[in-house]
Amino acid sequence: MGLDLKGNTVRITDTIFRDAHQSLIATRMRTEDMEALAAQVDKVGFWSVEMWGGATFDTCMRFLREDPWQRIRTLKRLMPRTRFQMLLRGQNIVGYRHYADDVVEAFVETAHRNGIDVFRIFDALNDTRNLETAIKAVKRTGAVAEGAVSYTVSPVHTLEYFVDVAKRLRDLGCDTLAIKDMAGLLSPYDAEKLVKMLCKKVGLPVHLHCHYTSGMASAAYVKGIEAGARLIDTALSAFALGTSQPPTETFVAMLKGTKHDTGLDLELLAEINDGFRKIRNSYSEFESSFTGVDSDVLLYQIPGGMMSNLAKQLKDQDALEKMPEVLKEVPRVRAELGYPPLVTPTSQIVGTQAAVNVISGERYSVIPKETKNLIRGLYGRSVGPIDPDVRLKAIGNEEIVSVRPADLLEPELPAARKKLCTDNIEDILSYVLFPQVAEEFFMARKGESNDDQIAAVVTALVSRLMKGAKAKAPVGKAEAVQQNLWSYAGRIHAMRGIWRM
Repeated sequence: MGLDLKGNTVRITDTIFRDAHQSLIATRMRTEDMEALAAQVDKVGFWSVEMWGGATFDTCMRFLREDPWQRIRTLKRLMPRTRFQMLLRGQNIVGYRHYADDVVEAFVETAHRNGIDVFRIFDALNDTRNLETAIKAVKRTGAVAEGAVSYTVSPVHTLEYFVDVAKRLRDLGCDTLAIKDMAGLLSPYDAEKLVKMLCKKVGLPVHLHCHYTSGMASAAYVKGIEAGARLIDTALSAFALGTSQPPTETFVAMLKGTKHDTGLDLELLAEINDGFRKIRNSYSEFESSFTGVDSDVLLYQIPGGMMSNLAKQLKDQDALEKMPEVLKEVPRVRAELGYPPLVTPTSQIVGTQAAVNVISGERYSVIPKETKNLIRGLYGRSVGPIDPDVRLKAIGNEEIVSVRPADLLEPELPAARKKLCTDNIEDILSYVLFPQVAEEFFMARKGESNDDQIAAVVTALVSRLMKGAKAKAPVGKAEAVQQNLWSYAGRIHAMRGIWRM
């Protein structure tokens, strides 16, 4: 498939199979629900459908007990005319740390062989050294390499800075360029300015990816299109808005009859969307109050996924009432760590450190390993300066890593191949990316599972804890503790059925 990007027509990438449900229902849409509408989606004529990458790989194995590789093959069989697109976290691939070059290369090759046509490649720190291996690997396969600039707002992130990053992506061989606005911070007039600068100074087709979190995304798209962007990310309206993308149908209607007319069929889109609306109803347990439009993101710059993550962390610590303090702490920590864009994995690092600072009552009295590694430079080069006092607390006088972080890593595939005693590259890659999750998935796939054992252990712990609780706790308190613990044990038993569905 060629790029097909000539003229003024705006092409649409629909995110219904990946980012839309990742943003709104915790990435829980099952492959069987995608299958039900895949053939209809294939008729639409989208430029691409984003259906893999990001959190989908982890979630498939961890929660859905599905093979993420099989998802590509299943949907490709039903959607032979549609480009499949994935989100690749550069040297982090689809995980939360840097992986060796041999893993990146094998992952790209295997994903393309299964059916991925477009790789959107980004780095949380916009350190293009972390994208070199992935881009080269994509180009070798003949797939489309779309370099992404992680957009954010800070004293050190100017429009000229983003243009400079984009030039480096072009020079590495990227075919298209995405502005990845993961928190919905791109204002309409900055979108206009940035797209004009990119079209003039970089010369690659510009692809806009904005989340609706702040409510500005649709206006940013309009101004971006007027400035020369020819690709936009939208989501069918059943899974649009809030922390997802603007609605597909809305933009098809808005651009109809103009020189940017998408040429897509609104009646067909409405029919498909009705099916997805029914599907969403079956995932109500994963809906969150933190996925709507929230202008506070303009102050705290916290993406929706990160917001729900923080809420869960605080709730687990029985400290949800501290959320306002944590929200104020996030931008402070971000500044002290060099203003990293808040996108995986830096969003998790900054958010966790902010929560720890608030809960502990003393800032940086506890510093997780990931924060230390970010300061060490093991995630890449920081754009802004690290606060010297924080650096001293975290790593003392240790020298900052100046080389490309992946240069410090030995090849990882040989050891994994030996450990698993297999040449199945898909299983080997799944294991390297998520060892514990993959092993549990492999057991479940074979019909074996240790969840009965886990439930038995929890049940035994409940009984043991209750003996002590009844002896020490006030009247009524022990019974409440018992109910909570037994409920937890029951949920683990119930999970057996979910895992094996």
